[in-house]
Amino acid sequence: MHLSDAQRDVLTELGNIGISRAARQLSILLNEPIRIEVPRVELCSASEASGKCLDGKSGEMSCVYQRMSGELTGRIALLLPSSGSHLLFQELLGHAAPLHALDLRAFEHEAMTEIGNILISSCVSAMADMLELRIDVSMPRFAEATAQDLFNDTAPDREEQPALLIHTRLTAARRDLEGSIVLLLSAAAAEKVMFAVQALILAAD
Repeated sequence: MHLSDAQRDVLTELGNIGISRAARQLSILLNEPIRIEVPRVELCSASEASGKCLDGKSGEMSCVYQRMSGELTGRIALLLPSSGSHLLFQELLGHAAPLHALDLRAFEHEAMTEIGNILISSCVSAMADMLELRIDVSMPRFAEATAQDLFNDTAPDREEQPALLIHTRLTAARRDLEGSIVLLLSAAAAEKVMFAVQALILAAD
């Protein structure tokens, strides 16, 4: 597959709409503006995608990810440096009564899983509406590991399989908090998206 300029523009707008909806949810949770970068859209293999979206990040990261099924198959994930995950949790916890260390850790994982679920569901719902495709998502999973290990776990099983990557970065305006939303579609799903995108282009002409 090859992306024409028109297809890339529509896919960028698709990612922008979905991720903007997720950013609004995060803005409500934190009660502050959230900035998003213009999504990057690329056709590549799953193994290539890791280098493109991780930007050389090292160290431990937190990840909430869900498998996509229905008319589109793939993975969608929220990635945060572990320090950012802890900061986000502390902001949400506020001045609540302190918890024991083990309870706090378990509560943080549960809270981050739910936050990821809210953001991912918002993003997927917007894209499904725009493409008029049914997209189901699995229960969210939370993991902490190095960026590369997390990506290997969230990527499709066949690393050399062609995939569609939509990636952007979210930044809290008043806090040192930055994360990424990564959407990686299988080759078959990417082809379905291309058909839907082409229909949108023709309808706009």
